[in-house]
Amino acid sequence: MSIQKTDVVGEYLREVELRLSGLPLLQRHELLADLSAHIETARERGAYSDSEMIEVLQRLGSPEAIAAAAYWEAGPQPPRATPTPPPPPAPRGGVPPWVIFMITGIFVVFLLGLGAAVAMVRVSDAPAPAQDMVEQAPVKPDPLPTR
Repeated sequence: MSIQKTDVVGEYLREVELRLSGLPLLQRHELLADLSAHIETARERGAYSDSEMIEVLQRLGSPEAIAAAAYWEAGPQPPRATPTPPPPPAPRGGVPPWVIFMITGIFVVFLLGLGAAVAMVRVSDAPAPAQDMVEQAPVKPDPLPTR
């Protein structure tokens, strides 16, 4: 067997294998084994020249036709998991620091104002002090009665 024969057959089988990449591994190996067996049978019958091997390969069918028939026979396949590329990196810089500082400052002022409002509501809802606790101005005593 010459190197050229091996190259023609090897290239043919590699092309078929590439076109079958969407099929499950077991189906691919089975089909490639069947093709190899047909090629070996032709060699045993005396197909040794390049032109004879090319005729054998043409009778088997083009790699495209073999792959199409294999996919049709296999029926719809479940989708294969393909690795998803990582998300693109976030743009450098993003939000300027002064914007974050301003938003934080506004939030703090809001919280302080809310706290002050709650404190005023609590003071206004407090009960009035009892009358006896209220300081009153001292009462001047009545002048002594005159007689």
